[in-house]
Amino acid sequence: MKEHPAYQGFPPLPDREQIVDALVNDPPDVRWRVVRDLFRVNDTEDRKALIEMLQPQVQKASDFRIAYRISLALRALHTPQSANDTILIRGKGAFRRRDSDSWTSSSIVEKPLEGGPFPVVDFHIHPKLPDLQFFSDMMEAGVTHGVILATDTDPSDLDRPEIREKLRKSYSQSPQAEKVEFERMLTQLRASLYSPTHVVNRDVADWVNDYPDILIGFGSVNLSKSSEYVEEKLEEIRRLKLRGIKLLPYSQFFNPSENENMELLFQYCEDTQSIILSHCGCGAGPFEIPELSRDSHPDLWEPLLKKYPGVVLVLAHFGAYSTYIPGIWLHEVLQLGKKYRNVYADLAAVDWLMDREMVVKEIRKTIGFDRVLFATDYPLSKTAGVNLAYLTGSLKANTFLTEKERRKVLGLNASRLLGLT
Repeated sequence: MKEHPAYQGFPPLPDREQIVDALVNDPPDVRWRVVRDLFRVNDTEDRKALIEMLQPQVQKASDFRIAYRISLALRALHTPQSANDTILIRGKGAFRRRDSDSWTSSSIVEKPLEGGPFPVVDFHIHPKLPDLQFFSDMMEAGVTHGVILATDTDPSDLDRPEIREKLRKSYSQSPQAEKVEFERMLTQLRASLYSPTHVVNRDVADWVNDYPDILIGFGSVNLSKSSEYVEEKLEEIRRLKLRGIKLLPYSQFFNPSENENMELLFQYCEDTQSIILSHCGCGAGPFEIPELSRDSHPDLWEPLLKKYPGVVLVLAHFGAYSTYIPGIWLHEVLQLGKKYRNVYADLAAVDWLMDREMVVKEIRKTIGFDRVLFATDYPLSKTAGVNLAYLTGSLKANTFLTEKERRKVLGLNASRLLGLT
């Protein structure tokens, strides 16, 4: 099959039959392995043929995860890539064609702050877009490294009586309960647990293996499952050499202060020097309802922070993300960070915090700018019309931060945490 000329250094594409066979017969929890390849298909006839071969398979799939994977494949085939003057080199990232002889990730930095190049690290990325677009966006923004995240969520968790009852009780305390019945809300919750941003540990490892100088992978484990399940996932994360663990208490349905698997998790992280990155604040979609996101409250982590001072916990979104109550748990994160040196916070989806002078002053007085991490929630930020270049540019131009603070937030803090050179 003809491949898109913007992709360079990749192994040859499989033939049509191999692609269809993999999409239909790969294990259900493998999602992106072949879908990523489809963005490289450059011939219109190949695309049409694959679409015709795959469309009947959506209805035949016995597992909803396989049907979803085939749907993603069809979407990729219906969306041809455009590259302009950009090429993507496997292992090195995106480059302007005129610069393609400079195969170093440092050349992605186009406009560093005064004083010379330094790493710019996006600490919160959900990989789901074509590699070409993803790395082109990084190049335009001057992002040199990215932390990509797995998300171990499971719609079948909602069939467990204890979880369903917990959600029912929480939802009944919300204003929305008077307008939308619980069973209807449950349908929305179920759909949100297997969205396009769902990425398994193996997916993350595949991306990192393709771009080891640029990407750092964090796995994910659903702590509401059995201890045997958690042990298996932690072993998988160790085997895949992923550097941290992404948690979503609100959609993995666990309370950090009560969950029986927390000791397993923290002991693993202490032994392997792994970082925990946990969602903090309201979730997206139906989890925007604060009552449904209570398990993501930052104070629930305090007993474990006290017991495991050597384990780094990054609280995503600074605890501030919420449509209904913007800044919902910002104060609590600041106070927790003031008390425990192993608490960090990222700016994913709450970059507006740095535009509030009073917030910047409070950060200096509490958690400090040695533990604040640049993060974008990419590509979700793009859905709001905000690209990576805008986010990095805004932070570089921020007048409430000193130049030293800007450098720390943009990349030096993350580089220290991740051991980047």
